[in-house]
Amino acid sequence: MKKIKITGLAIAITVLGLAIVPLTWQVNAAMEDSMMAQKLTKTNIPVTLPLTRGFVDGFEVFYISTEASDEELADHLTKVTGSRVVFTPALQRTPEGSLANIYAFANGIKGTGPLGFQPNVADSQPGDAEYSPLWKINTVEWSQGVTPRELTSEADILSAQSNDELTVTPTKLVVNCPFVKWNGGQLQIRSDKTLTDETPYGGGQVLSIDTEKMEVTFVAHRGFAPDGKTIYYIVTDASVKEVADDLGVLFVEKTKATLTTSAASDLFVFTNGIKGSGPMGFQASIASTDVGNAFYSPLWRILVVTWKDTSQAEFLTKQSEIISATSSGKLTSDVAGVVVNCPFVVVNEDKMIDKMMGDKMMKERVFLKGDLTSPQGDNPFGGNHVGTYMLGAKDENSVRIIARVQSNPSEGNVLEGWLVDMQSGYKLSTGQLSAGNNLVFMQRIVNPWIYDLIVITEEPVNDTDPNPHMPVGGVQLSEPFGQ
Repeated sequence: MKKIKITGLAIAITVLGLAIVPLTWQVNAAMEDSMMAQKLTKTNIPVTLPLTRGFVDGFEVFYISTEASDEELADHLTKVTGSRVVFTPALQRTPEGSLANIYAFANGIKGTGPLGFQPNVADSQPGDAEYSPLWKINTVEWSQGVTPRELTSEADILSAQSNDELTVTPTKLVVNCPFVKWNGGQLQIRSDKTLTDETPYGGGQVLSIDTEKMEVTFVAHRGFAPDGKTIYYIVTDASVKEVADDLGVLFVEKTKATLTTSAASDLFVFTNGIKGSGPMGFQASIASTDVGNAFYSPLWRILVVTWKDTSQAEFLTKQSEIISATSSGKLTSDVAGVVVNCPFVVVNEDKMIDKMMGDKMMKERVFLKGDLTSPQGDNPFGGNHVGTYMLGAKDENSVRIIARVQSNPSEGNVLEGWLVDMQSGYKLSTGQLSAGNNLVFMQRIVNPWIYDLIVITEEPVNDTDPNPHMPVGGVQLSEPFGQ
């Protein structure tokens, strides 16, 4: 097994830098072949999940619910918790040796349990040899004529069962419910809670735990789904102690039994090549499955991917690109022998952007904020409200832009942002807007003050023409821009 060391470095990717000739929107030939480095942004972000209260051996415990093996159960837990619980058929194939027991009450004392009665009771907690975040559900029903009482341990339940006070019915339902806080312990909280694109990967995966508000805030790491789509995931436990210690998560040996089964999915982790935000200090990881796929699982079987010649390393975002590079002999792939519990999480992109960047931008040397408006007359702005923007400049060269457009592009098109110098007609692409119609642009520019406009355009998908197309909105920037 290869040793996994956890570091955290900002990832760099190269994108084509386009300069556009004025009026005709033609490519400036002098710039056509130039390349510039651009960081992969939003690599580490906070995500808050609801806690659920339960019991182990007479003590309170708090856990999160992220996946369930049954679709009805997943939908029910999503409604109960107010947070997405993913239907994950792969959990049905979890080996018996990887499971712990949870007892869910179907009647009795009304309470905060998932079925509307008392809280669940688990058979173990972190530190116990029996502990696993993967729970096999046993339903508990009080017998008719028995006065229900709150039970807080497995021993209490089994004792009541032996006295014919209740029945325990094992099910085939499996849920992924990692513990966050328990008697005598909790998940490691990061000492440095400031998240940037350069934040180290290890050192703890939790920013805060609040049992009064019943919420926990994790670090969500950016990665890629098989098709290249951005995903975010959290980390709760690992089946190898060294890896768990480096990550700052729980060591759960029981999950290792899923390594050779279809209860686990492959996660490609890069060991060299382009420096970045991945677990080993290189580019972001790529998953072999995604939520909604029958083979999706939060139990990731780590495959370490190594470039044979680092001078040929490329920034990859798709599983097919890994397969192609491996087939051509550029990459090797090895099973690391570790399973890491990394549930995919939902990120509210609007809140995330405002939280992470808005406050910072307001403190910068120059800060502009306002509306994007639709084209009017010969101008790409001046009409109806179509979105918002924020622009910050902390020094003579560093510029940050956040823009958000309300409407979606027409079918077959995407949205792209631009900075425009009206005097020369020079136009600089700030990149494609995300699926949520958000633009986040951070870059050092030789002279940002020459630009007068922010413009959003519609461009055909997979457009081979680098020239801007149809404007959908914009804003004229106030001083000190437009010099």
